[in-house]
Amino acid sequence: MFKGRWLRYLALIWKVLFKQIKDVWFPKTHHRRTATLTHNKLKEVILPYPKNQKKPQWVIDKVIYLKAHLPNVGCGTIALTFNRLYQHQGHTVSKTFVYEKLKANQYAVAVKRRNIKHRKPKPVAVNQTWGMDLTFVTLNKKQHLVLGIIDHGSRALLKLQNINNKSALTLLRTLVQIFKQFGVPKAIRTDNEACFTAKFLKKAYWLLGIKPQTTNIASPWQNGRIERCFGSFKQLWRQVDFTPCCNLQTELLRYQIWYNHIRPHSQLNGQTPMETFTNKPHNHKNQPVWVSDWDGVLSGFYFPD
Repeated sequence: MFKGRWLRYLALIWKVLFKQIKDVWFPKTHHRRTATLTHNKLKEVILPYPKNQKKPQWVIDKVIYLKAHLPNVGCGTIALTFNRLYQHQGHTVSKTFVYEKLKANQYAVAVKRRNIKHRKPKPVAVNQTWGMDLTFVTLNKKQHLVLGIIDHGSRALLKLQNINNKSALTLLRTLVQIFKQFGVPKAIRTDNEACFTAKFLKKAYWLLGIKPQTTNIASPWQNGRIERCFGSFKQLWRQVDFTPCCNLQTELLRYQIWYNHIRPHSQLNGQTPMETFTNKPHNHKNQPVWVSDWDGVLSGFYFPD
């Protein structure tokens, strides 16, 4: 009996001593427990988009598209613009990425810009929307105010007139003259200049059933047809050395006739603006007449009815 007790005591003492020796000689090392995820659990975990993963092709196409539409900005601005547009889809680009892709796709950018330049605008109904704006021309070393009105559908230059001032009453008088000749349009597009947004002129539009269309501030491209017409007009105007006895309104009328009846337009399938406006193509039976004015600057063939 006593022998069994002593054996148990010795076993307990040995166990305690062995544990102390083990802790001193073999200290515990705490290993981090790694969680193992199954294939199904991995699908549920939302992992961040890896930066070193190859970008989809549509990302490169969008970078080329942005550069074609924003040719004067740098790679940093294009990267910021892309991230603002498509970051919610989980894709972002860096300035270096944009630089490398644009450098490798210079021809693609040039092709995209050429397609944008030669893209035909959407067809617009004839005599439904007019564009109106003001510009200045120099004659005899003096600045003169000129009012231009163009039809969006046919590109017909309905009015090119020198006016003394740009008051709303002067504009309305000129518009009434054009209404008597060509009818009343459904809309007139102008910029935000005070003379075009005057309450008096808006009231007249309301009485005539005309919808005023105003472009955004500092956005001349939104009224691009009249702006393009003024650009072509001034380019030719500067090439002529007018004599001091020239009458401004007479010269404006000469240009208007040439622009409407002689000059063919690429966006009108080779027709002149007035042929499209009246829906009457030129008559092949009559002999065309060669016309030259402004010392040969205005020239072309006129097909009489």
